[in-house]
Amino acid sequence: MSDNRTGTESLFDAIYTQRAIRKFRDEPVPKDLLWRVIEAATKAPSGTNSQPWKFIVIEDEGRRRAIAQMVRDQSQKNPGTREYFSRGSRSEERSERLMLTGALSLLDDLAQAPVLIIPCLDRDGAPIADSFRSGSSIYGAIQNLQLAARGLGLGTVLTSFEAAIEAELRAYLDIPDTAAPVALIPLGFPDANFGPTRRKPVDEVTFWDGWGATETRA
Repeated sequence: MSDNRTGTESLFDAIYTQRAIRKFRDEPVPKDLLWRVIEAATKAPSGTNSQPWKFIVIEDEGRRRAIAQMVRDQSQKNPGTREYFSRGSRSEERSERLMLTGALSLLDDLAQAPVLIIPCLDRDGAPIADSFRSGSSIYGAIQNLQLAARGLGLGTVLTSFEAAIEAELRAYLDIPDTAAPVALIPLGFPDANFGPTRRKPVDEVTFWDGWGATETRA
């Protein structure tokens, strides 16, 4: 097992300790590590091996700050989003309180992350179908990216901030109409701990030979 802030070569250690990291050290990420996490993403399976992905990596501080400002501006236009995070940050449930306090901090200061990665669904010029299955192949790549980052001692968090600012992002980053941003992932050396994480027990979410048929794990 690794300690709670460094990398690990164990796949299962990475899986069991990967968690959302929302605070980052003010330290640049070496380019070779960025190439490694993106290359790991491209090793994911995809339907018919279509590999429908492109990755926009934002290192430039000015561009990170511009995107962060877009996110802040949008949150001010939609007070419900900020209220959701603010209310959750006062929750009596500790894990929810910590998660949403961190989310609110990230909403206010997204540019603290030294790198932003925007995965895009790209069909090489074909129209993007508006359905869950049309984009499902890219999320395996995103998970690979995040696990590889964890293995290298880099923190990430999967956000959907891009959805609210898609029009602005398209114009700012020259994203064509045939590609669709599907996530916005801050990445950097963590100023917080990795796992272990808490999840629902596996025997509560697993059915055998049909919906609802459960067994107790030995």
